[in-house]
Amino acid sequence: MSQHRPRPARLRTARLLLRPFEFTDVDDVRAYASDAEVARYRPLPDPYTRNDAAEFVDRQMRTDWSTNPEFAVVYGRRVIGGISLHVNPEHETAELGYLLGRRWWGRGLATDAARAVVDWGFQSFELHKVYARAHVDNKPSWRVLERLGMTREGVLRGHWKMRDEHVDLVYYAVFRHEWTLPTNSCADQVSSGAT
Repeated sequence: MSQHRPRPARLRTARLLLRPFEFTDVDDVRAYASDAEVARYRPLPDPYTRNDAAEFVDRQMRTDWSTNPEFAVVYGRRVIGGISLHVNPEHETAELGYLLGRRWWGRGLATDAARAVVDWGFQSFELHKVYARAHVDNKPSWRVLERLGMTREGVLRGHWKMRDEHVDLVYYAVFRHEWTLPTNSCADQVSSGAT
């Protein structure tokens, strides 16, 4: 992998802005992350306090974009979730992760955000493969990954400990040579630098 080090970026889709997290996002983060349904498949603190949200935003603002780009998902004027790529330069792979507030489920917004970030990841890093994992019971998340053109690679049994229970994870992936993007992509709407 080359020494190219992506800077914080802003991506646009028809409905979303994906940008670095800002301090002003704390209340929006708390609003979506404190919902028990949102936390059902993620190891979030319960209760999820404003301090938890502030610590999360602070971590995201200090992230190293050369290996862990973290985007706030903005719909209208609100941050409704987050999406990330965790890049492993040695293996030329990246893991996609995302979380949206329940109010925005079922609208295709997770797919929009994920498509933009995966495409940006393939363009910005010399990636061979992007993969993602989902809780075995989180079928809506499976559908997001399938709509991206990812292939289900398998189930890792008891792979993740969450709330004192070992849970199965479903893994999906797409290779660079398999990646296709619709003609209405966000590829021409990427800007470097957090402005």
